[in-house]
Amino acid sequence: MSRKSLIFVILVGLLVACQPKPSKVEQMRAEKRYQDSVSLCQQEQTLRYSDSLLQVLLPQSDSLLKMFRYEKNDRFENHGHYIHPLLRTVIQTQRNFLQASVSDDMKAVVRSYYYGVKYIHHSSVLLTADDVTNDFHGEAHIFEADGCHEILALDNDEAIRLLQFVSTFASSRIKVTLSGKGKCVYYLGDKDKQALIETLRLQTLMNGIRQLENQSRQASLQIQKYKKRLEK
Repeated sequence: MSRKSLIFVILVGLLVACQPKPSKVEQMRAEKRYQDSVSLCQQEQTLRYSDSLLQVLLPQSDSLLKMFRYEKNDRFENHGHYIHPLLRTVIQTQRNFLQASVSDDMKAVVRSYYYGVKYIHHSSVLLTADDVTNDFHGEAHIFEADGCHEILALDNDEAIRLLQFVSTFASSRIKVTLSGKGKCVYYLGDKDKQALIETLRLQTLMNGIRQLENQSRQASLQIQKYKKRLEK
């Protein structure tokens, strides 16, 4: 290194050494600004990811919803529900079947309908397929109308579990056993299976869309917050 170069390096070093060190407050501000910048990038990525998935799921949900009928009794219900046409009660008042629906607050409900000459007071629905058995429990309502009717309702978690069982064993013969003081056995038909599976798919899509919309909304709020901080 030449003498001139050495002198230049020494001078630069002296200038740097003479620069005042940032205070702790300035360091903390710089660190906070960096953290906000990183968080802003993360929220922007979350927003892009959520919006891209919504672009895929929304058309699927819209297409599937066209297959369902929306029903709501404004006098007795706070939420309406989507029911597959094959599972509507008005067309099958005197048969044993499982009816699934999805409410407009994304909850699934499965109802076990029983019709016979005497009450069995069933409190459980047992599904059997390929030597695998699952038991589902709920509360039953009974009434008489040209025969003995019972309706056992399964709430959201039990309903989804039952629908998942049907979906898993869709290609198998599924036996339904209604048990209580008495017993009734029947088998799910292919059309009923398909309607139940499509109901599960609708609930899954609607729930996924709601979560993504919430995620997108929260990300947008966070982005606004971090941008305001960085503008100061």
